[in-house]
Amino acid sequence: MTTPPTGSSTRWSPGRPAGPADLPAGSAAPPLELGALWRSGPGRLVSIASVALAVLLTLGFVVALPHGLEVIRRIVWISWLVGVAWLAGLVLIRNRHALLWRVRRKLLLSYVFFGVVPVALVLAFGLAASVLLYVTVAKYVFLENYADTTRVVRDIAETTAIESSRTPALAAGLARRYDNLRNRYPGLSLALLPGPGAVTGAEVLTAGAWAHAAAPAVLPAWVTGRDGLATTIVLPAGAAAGPRLVIRAVVPTTDRTRVAVVDLPVDERFVAALKAETGMTVAGVSTAGCETGEQAGPVEPTAAAGDGSTLFRETVAFFDCTAWSTGEVGRVSVDLVAPVRDLYANLAAFNLSPDAGSPANWASVLLQLLWLLGVLFLIIQASAIVMGALLAKSITSAVHELFEGTERVRLGDFAHRIRIESGDQLGALAGSFNRMSESIERLLHVQREKQRLDDELRIAREIQKSLLPVRPPVVAGLDIADYCEPAREVGGDYYDFFPIGARQVGVLVADVSGKGTSAALYMAELKGIMLALSRAGRSPRGVLLEVNRLLADHLDNRSFITMTYAVIDLERRDLTLARAGHTPLIHVSGTTTDVVLPEGIVLGLRVPGAAEKFEAVLEEQRRPLVAGDVLVLYTDGVSDATSPDGRLFGDEALADVVAANRELSAAGIRERVVRDVTAFVDGADAHDDMTMVVMRVVEADEA
Repeated sequence: MTTPPTGSSTRWSPGRPAGPADLPAGSAAPPLELGALWRSGPGRLVSIASVALAVLLTLGFVVALPHGLEVIRRIVWISWLVGVAWLAGLVLIRNRHALLWRVRRKLLLSYVFFGVVPVALVLAFGLAASVLLYVTVAKYVFLENYADTTRVVRDIAETTAIESSRTPALAAGLARRYDNLRNRYPGLSLALLPGPGAVTGAEVLTAGAWAHAAAPAVLPAWVTGRDGLATTIVLPAGAAAGPRLVIRAVVPTTDRTRVAVVDLPVDERFVAALKAETGMTVAGVSTAGCETGEQAGPVEPTAAAGDGSTLFRETVAFFDCTAWSTGEVGRVSVDLVAPVRDLYANLAAFNLSPDAGSPANWASVLLQLLWLLGVLFLIIQASAIVMGALLAKSITSAVHELFEGTERVRLGDFAHRIRIESGDQLGALAGSFNRMSESIERLLHVQREKQRLDDELRIAREIQKSLLPVRPPVVAGLDIADYCEPAREVGGDYYDFFPIGARQVGVLVADVSGKGTSAALYMAELKGIMLALSRAGRSPRGVLLEVNRLLADHLDNRSFITMTYAVIDLERRDLTLARAGHTPLIHVSGTTTDVVLPEGIVLGLRVPGAAEKFEAVLEEQRRPLVAGDVLVLYTDGVSDATSPDGRLFGDEALADVVAANRELSAAGIRERVVRDVTAFVDGADAHDDMTMVVMRVVEADEA
């Protein structure tokens, strides 16, 4: 039986399949956060707007809402739409991880983006184009019909003017003219006004009811002198009851003794004729700038607009009107109710032969064909989505099998195998997973062994840290700061301080070749030897000779040690040092900077004649010290720090940093060096241990 790795809080028993309770947090689908959203601002807005909208809609079914409540209903409706959009956005933003956790949903969403969204954009474009075409055609049909009616009124005025010139009995001729036209154009009114060339006292002759307004008694100045005109005038709001739009034509006789004025009100009879010819009706009229007298307000609707959607049902047409008293041109807007079915039926009648049947039937057939094509399109689109969903299910089922398999393996069930039901790439992936699970136990064993070694290295690191000084010694007249940063868990750098007398101290900086446990063991052995030899009062050269003799027989052929040992005597104010193949010592005295490099080779070489060569080469130097001198001992991890482009920091650069900051304390100089080295490597990993001891000679009372 295989058990989970040590430290796992999940339990698994053989023979029991892993269930949802065994899955760790984050493995199962995350829950949707909906409760908190309903308590948020958009949630409250949707709730309140829904209740208010339900109440207003219920009242609208029972009674007709007044104008104020209708405005409130529209505001509530807009608020509800804004709240729903806001709430939907928050749901998607806050729950996108939960909504898209399953791969199947992501695939379906991709199908929507690739299949549905482009179609929706095409449909939206087609709908916008259809609306634009509908509005343009409806306006064109209305304006053409209105222009035809205006031309007819002008023709009547011209004919009336011509006949009045030929008939001496003006009143009888005008009445006869009206009798011929009144059945054809109900509401038509005729008048003959004295023209500029009329005799004084000529009377105004009228025919027709003139129910929409009183017949004009005189012509305005802007009309006098014209050969004729036909325009739309708007009666002021204080005029007689009836329609306020009037088509008026004015044509003078050839001798300009009379002027024929013909009015055709835009009333219910006009609207009925318009509907019979075009299939549209007028729902309301608004005017601006067509009357300089009493301000004309919105014209009362002549036909009520239908309830429901206004798309492909209502539109607006604009044309010019004229102020009768001043001749100023204004604007008329006409609200049209033009159902697209009726409009299309009337337009289709122009393309039918006399035996083709009813236009409405042809329009109905064509619209039904259009609906059939739309339904067929929806069926094809729905089929594509269903096929995509089935394909997504086949893919995600295999992904789910892989997910279950990984959870079983994570819980320790290494005998679990995934069923391979297809020969595609997912089947190959399942086979690869089964082969992986066969070797997972061996990998876990390797991991446990590595963990054991890491634990041992951490213990060795703690032991090594115990071998290094806890803090620099306190010596009167000497300011000391140290720094040690291993490149790995266990490093090979070693430094130490050995008190020799009241004002004498030995300082050692060494570097054991290699890293890891072997370097730490050699470092421990070196520390024991140095503790014994430093107390014997030997010179630095004598100490290194004895260390080499003792270690040469214990180091393996691939290991060696570099070391610098210095004795600082503050009574004599001098420094004595010897170097065994180690990095130089930097001595800054005043404005002079020396890189001290006595002769010497590495310790512990196991080659013939190495001991004799070591003794012959090893050199000891003595240097005087004064207050303010700075001494720096370090390992090659500092001077060999490498920048990203491969350059080395170098001994000279280190000496320059120390010299530039010689007035600082030992700790300050150390921090400046560490800062400059860190900036030089620019984040690159350290390839060697970094150890440094900074000492500054000060007066005794400054220590």
